[in-house]
Amino acid sequence: MFFLKRLMFVGILPFILSGCFVISLFDFGPSIDLGKNEWKIASFSLGEERYIPKDFEQIPSLRFDTVELKVYGSTGCNTFFANYVWINDKTIEMRNSGLTRRMCASEASMRFEQKLMEEFDGEFEVIEDQEKKTLVLKKTQLEITLKPLEVGIHEEGK
Repeated sequence: MFFLKRLMFVGILPFILSGCFVISLFDFGPSIDLGKNEWKIASFSLGEERYIPKDFEQIPSLRFDTVELKVYGSTGCNTFFANYVWINDKTIEMRNSGLTRRMCASEASMRFEQKLMEEFDGEFEVIEDQEKKTLVLKKTQLEITLKPLEVGIHEEGK
């Protein structure tokens, strides 16, 4: 009896493991690497309104932690965070977003961050344009255009 159990364990285990290996061999995950850059928020549209950051304390930006599946960013005044998960190859869902609440120097930056964060949770289609070097996060009412953040370079007006 012991011999049969051992034979079954030794004989079946390689098939099970090889099946998992074959599946993981062809599962390359999402085709878009969100973590390849830190991104500046070039603009976003909410419905018919378009918001472009100008004269903010900092460049509005975000980065994706692709290991922990988290987003960290700055609205230009406050910092924000969220969790995300891949729904499919081109769709992510933002969850549990939050924002610090300090007073901003300008009314424009406060309005920018308020409108950005109003619709931040939810499913976003991820659109990568390699020619323009942009990444767009798009959902029903909100479309965020991201460009690579060039660290150390003054980015105003770009």
